[in-house]
Amino acid sequence: MIYGFAYLMMVLAISAGWIILAVLKKPGFIEKPLNEVKNKIRPFLNPKDDQ
Repeated sequence: MIYGFAYLMMVLAISAGWIILAVLKKPGFIEKPLNEVKNKIRPFLNPKDDQ
């Protein structure tokens, strides 16, 4: 029974963490490297043909 409550609390904590990360504004030390990584991988994810 205690393991069920522990599992439920873990799932709720992880879900709350994801929601907080998705909704709240990220600090600069997280946002800047994240944008750099996105800009580096963007050409590989969406290649455009030059015609």
